[in-house]
Amino acid sequence: MFDGLTKLFADVDVDVKNVANLLDRLLKDIVTEKSDTFHVDQFLPLLQKYTRRTNPYIRQLLVGWITVLDSVPDVNMIDYLPDVLDGLFNMLSDSNREIRQAGDSALSDFLREVRLSKVLEFGPMVSILVPQCNSKERLNRLTAIS
Repeated sequence: MFDGLTKLFADVDVDVKNVANLLDRLLKDIVTEKSDTFHVDQFLPLLQKYTRRTNPYIRQLLVGWITVLDSVPDVNMIDYLPDVLDGLFNMLSDSNREIRQAGDSALSDFLREVRLSKVLEFGPMVSILVPQCNSKERLNRLTAIS
């Protein structure tokens, strides 16, 4: 279903986009209300599959889902941060200002959670953070070192 939703978000027709937004909100409502039956570990590979896409509408969809999942109490997105971290960093250098801001906001929220976390596996994130420290994009560098 998520694959189809990404196709709808990438469509140029305004009516299709409106329906896609409605479907997206409904799916998010279902996930947040039934979070105990939602399998994040099965869903994250789908999100990760699209993180390299440059379509701003798909990126908006992805960061929206990452943010919603992070807000669900039953979902510990810190455990899945290595799966979405690279994609969020890619959003920091997007030409669309809204995408950059959404990516930056999500990364800032994760940084707060990382600082509060008692147990965190940094190994998988290091291979993402180190190249970002050498990025040509200033925001990527600053975010990676903080």
